[in-house]
Amino acid sequence: MLKEQHNAVADYRSLAYRVANTYLTPLPEIVGVLLTGSVARGDARKGPYGLHIDLTVVVTDKNDLDLTEIFGPSVEPYSPYHCVDIEGQVFALEVQTTRELNNIRTCWESMIFAKYESMILFDRTGLLTKWKEVAFSISDEQMHLRALQQYFRYDYLTNDYRTEKWKHRQAWMQMAQNGNEAIECYCNFLYCINGWFIPRKDWLVYLTYELPEKAPDHEELMIRLYKVEVTQDGIGIRGDDLLSLGLWMRHYCEQKGWLMAPNHKQKQ
Repeated sequence: MLKEQHNAVADYRSLAYRVANTYLTPLPEIVGVLLTGSVARGDARKGPYGLHIDLTVVVTDKNDLDLTEIFGPSVEPYSPYHCVDIEGQVFALEVQTTRELNNIRTCWESMIFAKYESMILFDRTGLLTKWKEVAFSISDEQMHLRALQQYFRYDYLTNDYRTEKWKHRQAWMQMAQNGNEAIECYCNFLYCINGWFIPRKDWLVYLTYELPEKAPDHEELMIRLYKVEVTQDGIGIRGDDLLSLGLWMRHYCEQKGWLMAPNHKQKQ
């Protein structure tokens, strides 16, 4: 599913390099420039609403840089980033300090993912290259703790006690919401066991198809799980798939030695 659209992406990347080299690299206060987003990831496409090319400009002190002086005022003043139109293409520029980059692992997971998938366009001293090499390493211990966190939340949302409680109240909408969150936990679990960081929710399902380790029949399961109707019957149908995924996740954790003996009840 996630295949690089070679010609379009190559053009966007070439333009990003030109913009960085023309406007940013000559400035001594610029430590480096990162390309992020869909152009860096390789699946960028320009639809009817256009496309933003995302750049992160790295400095030591934000007070040293004024993007308005360099590019003029933002063409999208309500955007959180400074947006400029260059050669008919909108660039969204974010400014971050080297300190903020070095503290990236303290940020939200989706923010870590955005920098994890970035490409280096300019690196004045080699700092960004070293940062990319060390900032995103995940130890085996961290991998299994992150995966277990997602599994335990999944089990909490789908276990018999919780399901019976909401069925008794005929709270079908709440049960559907619990199921939706459980599916997100499953997706998060996949990113964890594959050594990835967890992307934003609007990319959460889409990127799972490219992960090497996932449940058998992953695509068919996701189709069924996200087609559920908010009715008692629909929840009943989805319940079997949720149970199946929960068992697969537990079996995976047991095989890795991350859980105690099979059938041992984990404390909620």
